Amino acid sequence: MREVNNLYLAVFALLSMAIFIFLGLGHAMKQSADDASEKRKKQRSFKAQSKISKSLEALRHRQRMVIEQSPLPNSLYFVLTAACAIGGFFAGRVVFSSLFLSIIVGILALLIPMIVLSFRQSKSKSKRLDRLASSMMILSNSYLATQDFITTVKDNLAVLEYPEPFRDFLAYATMMDCDVRIALRRMENKVNNPYFSQWIDALVLAQDDRSLRYVAVSVVDSMHDVLQAQEESDAAMYSVWREYLVTLALIFSVPLVFKLLMREAYVTMTTSFVGQGLMVLLLIAVVLSVFRAIKINRPLMM
Repeated sequence: MREVNNLYLAVFALLSMAIFIFLGLGHAMKQSADDASEKRKKQRSFKAQSKISKSLEALRHRQRMVIEQSPLPNSLYFVLTAACAIGGFFAGRVVFSSLFLSIIVGILALLIPMIVLSFRQSKSKSKRLDRLASSMMILSNSYLATQDFITTVKDNLAVLEYPEPFRDFLAYATMMDCDVRIALRRMENKVNNPYFSQWIDALVLAQDDRSLRYVAVSVVDSMHDVLQAQEESDAAMYSVWREYLVTLALIFSVPLVFKLLMREAYVTMTTSFVGQGLMVLLLIAVVLSVFRAIKINRPLMM
């Protein structure tokens, strides 16, 4: 029995390593393979990509973006990924009692850190946009009265919810270059947001025509309309997520119910070719549905 368990772990480790390399987690090992296959890639560059290859490429790209934007060190991300894979493998053993299905569950569990971090990053970006819009509104309204943007930032810096770019603007404009236009464009490069760029354009034009400072207020109003639509979308998505998670719990409780009450049906479901195929399709559908839900719930201004 011990030898069989060791065999299971060896098979799972080999498959996990293959997935790590395939998804680009082992960057050092992948680099040499990329250099060796550069000629083959050029030869295939004119061939039409299949839907599967496009999906895998999109998955690798999404994973690279998540890793780059994550505050976690790469080593910790890899450790969490490995831990999820091992935990998924043993969870599969408990639920399905099938080596094949357990390996599939372990492979799919490799995606858990990326899914969780994607969701957290989306929520973080949405909250940051709310703070940015609030800060822009405060400065726009104050600028109508002061007609001096440097004074406006200096007077309101302490109450801004998103003060980082404006603090840098104030330091640059007061200590390095008093040209407000240059300081505004420099601040624009630090915040990657289309509404913020429009707001900066309005402020730059307002340096020559003071009446255009009202345009900055209208830009912020438009931004708030989009954020309000995002809040309504989030509220609807929270309800969908609750129902979705309940559905998942019911789906994965079915094999356990069969295991306890209908042993013969459970064995057929987890050991037959048709039953295992249906379970694999179910697991893949669950993962794809989670990615789809995260994509739909992405902030509108991302």
